[in-house]
Amino acid sequence: MSLFEYLSIAFSVVFSFAAIRLVAGLPHVLAATQRYYVHLSHVFLILFATTALFWSFWSLRDLEWNFLRFILSLAGPAVMYFLACTLIPDDSSSVSSWRSYFYGVRRRYFVGLCVLSICQLTNATVLLNMSLFHPFRVVHLLILTIGIVGAVTENPLMQRIISIVAWVVAGLAGFFLLMPGALAA
Repeated sequence: MSLFEYLSIAFSVVFSFAAIRLVAGLPHVLAATQRYYVHLSHVFLILFATTALFWSFWSLRDLEWNFLRFILSLAGPAVMYFLACTLIPDDSSSVSSWRSYFYGVRRRYFVGLCVLSICQLTNATVLLNMSLFHPFRVVHLLILTIGIVGAVTENPLMQRIISIVAWVVAGLAGFFLLMPGALAA
């Protein structure tokens, strides 16, 4: 077993916890009487992002690993778990209105997106030696922008627009991640 394979166990566990939290909350989030499409969109977005970030970890396979690099690389999965826990509470069956719940955790969620973006910017630079002009930097900056705008505005129309733009950004990220290791190139 290589060191990357050994360390990827930790990534897998944290990503799995995030995915399980999101999937476990889906029956409640999808309940017709309580559903709020903006919240639902972000739940599926973070589920997609969890999968995409796990997929992108293959780009780290050739790293010369040390403890600092391990901690840096584990920050992204940890933030994903934070985002999943923010969107889906411990007892999701107790939520009577996902709209009210979303606006109650909105700032925490979007600040978490900002932290995720900063982690990804840092990791791309430190771990992958990604050029500042690499096209994927646009994705990092767009996620940071979504996080900032989402955190400062409570306007429901703006939140709907943000959820749509976030999916466009996810599609752009998916384009870059079609091939494993594409970020290391």
